[in-house]
Amino acid sequence: MAAALFQTLAVLLALTLYAVIVGRAVLHYLHMLQLNSYRNERYLRWLNEDLLKRIGPVSLLPLVALLFYWNSGLFFGIWIGGFLLLSLKRPKVPVKKPLVVTGRVKRLMTAIFLIWVGASLPTFFLGSTGLSSIPYFSLFLMLGLLLLLLPWLLVVANLLAVPVESAIARWYIGDAGKIINDMPGLQVVGITGSYGKTSTKFILNELLLSKYNALMTPGSFNTLLGVTRIIREKLKPIHDLFLVEMGAKQPGDIREICELVHPRYGLITTIGKQHLEMFKSLANIVKTKSELVESLPSDGIAFLNADDESFAEVRGRTQARVVSFGVDSPGADYAAREIKYLANGLTALTLSLPNGETLLLETRLLGKNNIYNIVSAVAVAMELGVPENRIKATVRSLQPAPHRLNVKKSAAGITIVDDAFSSNPMGARAALDVLREIEGNRKVLITPGMVELGETEAEENRLLGAYAASRCDYVILVGIEQAKPIYEGLVSEGYPENQIYIAAHLNEANDHFAKISREGDVVLYENDLPDTYN
Repeated sequence: MAAALFQTLAVLLALTLYAVIVGRAVLHYLHMLQLNSYRNERYLRWLNEDLLKRIGPVSLLPLVALLFYWNSGLFFGIWIGGFLLLSLKRPKVPVKKPLVVTGRVKRLMTAIFLIWVGASLPTFFLGSTGLSSIPYFSLFLMLGLLLLLLPWLLVVANLLAVPVESAIARWYIGDAGKIINDMPGLQVVGITGSYGKTSTKFILNELLLSKYNALMTPGSFNTLLGVTRIIREKLKPIHDLFLVEMGAKQPGDIREICELVHPRYGLITTIGKQHLEMFKSLANIVKTKSELVESLPSDGIAFLNADDESFAEVRGRTQARVVSFGVDSPGADYAAREIKYLANGLTALTLSLPNGETLLLETRLLGKNNIYNIVSAVAVAMELGVPENRIKATVRSLQPAPHRLNVKKSAAGITIVDDAFSSNPMGARAALDVLREIEGNRKVLITPGMVELGETEAEENRLLGAYAASRCDYVILVGIEQAKPIYEGLVSEGYPENQIYIAAHLNEANDHFAKISREGDVVLYENDLPDTYN
């Protein structure tokens, strides 16, 4: 009797701990799938990059315990003790983009639960009825296999959900299309580009609010379904202008958004080597970003960066009127020149206008990339009739978008330059220039480098390290593997190795900086990789 009671209690405790661990694992893999846009091929690429690390000891523990099933005490000791130890020693890794529990996530969780129940119940009954020669062995074997196969079971569940998710998405998109079609007076401005589209959107929104009742897609809501959600939840008949940020992970993404919102105005901030991992070539990026201007009507306006190498090609892809802007191209319709960094922390510039006149602007925003954002936004605002006096006042009052070259002082007297939202070759160099120019003592860089640059990623990160060598007094790199090319670039320029520290993750980087920092130091946070790269 005592032995049977022990086994029953042990089974219940083992199953309870197992359920806790499986729940955490399901949430983890769902998070990774969500960060990879629910695309199985991208999720599997992440999984296969370091398979043993991805599945971890948690997934292998049940099968190890089963090797000792002949000794119930030893088996339950390994199973229960192992899961208990792993749950208590769970590492606290910083999360940039937490899992968003959407309807799709809930449906996938339900599918995984049904797979688990469907596979486990028969083996449970087999063990509990005594029909199995080794009680509950088949149950624990099945549970071990399910946990080991969980990453791939999620792919299966995602595939099975495709018809349902597609039907739901089509209904949402159709409903959003009806809302747009019922607002014939609505003017839509589409914004895309490899860099700067979110910051430019925020700036343009501020400029337009003095004349229009405008709505913009918030944050980085720049996918078809993200835009669809904003239309259904936020767009009202009182709005007369809609700013739509348009992102792309593959060709056709921007065209789909344009077919939904029908933009009359299109702004391409700049086109560069961003997301080369997905697009494979710069030519594919140019073609995809051009989908915005190709969709514009003949009475629309395409705002294009005259400094881009692809300017002429993109210009030839639209039937709309083209308005150019730039910093290095004096012949642009809207051209920034005489850029000065003033002692009061402001940046001053002279903007030449299409009519030959000039507009003097001052801004709190830092860096050349922000000059591009301002000039492009001002070009759109002026073409849409916003008065010059309102433009000057708004540009001077602009605050940086979150995590895009924000500058603040800590209680310890350290100047923090926060450019952690994302990183690209042009923006990273601009941020390092700001670090060099800003007033302060030691200049410290904390960065994991750049991602999604395809075959050029390692080389671009080496170049980033070489560029940083002349602009930093101390460098903290984040990510043991990710940081290697940046380290090589630093060393190639003769940068002292004792002024480089490599941290496993951001928490460790912050802890190390806290130990070495002194009052008056300036630290630049350049990029903060999403969890898929940690």
